[in-house]
Amino acid sequence: GKSRSTMNILTYASPISIKPYRMWSISLYKGTLSHENFAREKRGVLQMLRPEHAYCKGTKAAGEEAEAQAGELIRMLGGSSGMDVDKRALCAELGYAWEKLLPEEEEGEVEWPHVLPSCVYYLKLELVGDLIDCGSHEVALCKVVSMISDGEIQNSADELGSLSTRKLRELSIISELGRVIPLETCA
Repeated sequence: GKSRSTMNILTYASPISIKPYRMWSISLYKGTLSHENFAREKRGVLQMLRPEHAYCKGTKAAGEEAEAQAGELIRMLGGSSGMDVDKRALCAELGYAWEKLLPEEEEGEVEWPHVLPSCVYYLKLELVGDLIDCGSHEVALCKVVSMISDGEIQNSADELGSLSTRKLRELSIISELGRVIPLETCA
């Protein structure tokens, strides 16, 4: 049967080609719902997060600012499995209710997963070839089907404002090995 949508934090993601079409390499941790879904569907959405996602500056449906500790969204997405928790509900509680990816899909087009609001951009990715077993992760070489942004991106320099693993390490949200650092360890 079809399992539910989920999101996770990729430790490894990199653009690898621009011609004949844009391609990215992404790593998927084995044994996760994200890995299971991507292996089955052979597609997904790579979301370039902004620093506000690390600082949990989201708003709830009623318009009030969500109360969350810095890093809570990232820790939940990267430190738990969609097999064990309802990430969609938890994101909404933190002020990041999932949205339909716009622009609206054409009639008959494949339905894409929902996304977090306020990302720098969203890349619709489709697997090229097979997943490559690399031990703890499988690597997917993906063609960029389309890129959707909020219109604020003017050039590649705007990407410098995106949330990076370097920033997450500086904020003690992830370790040098890219693993989530539990809140109680940070206190």
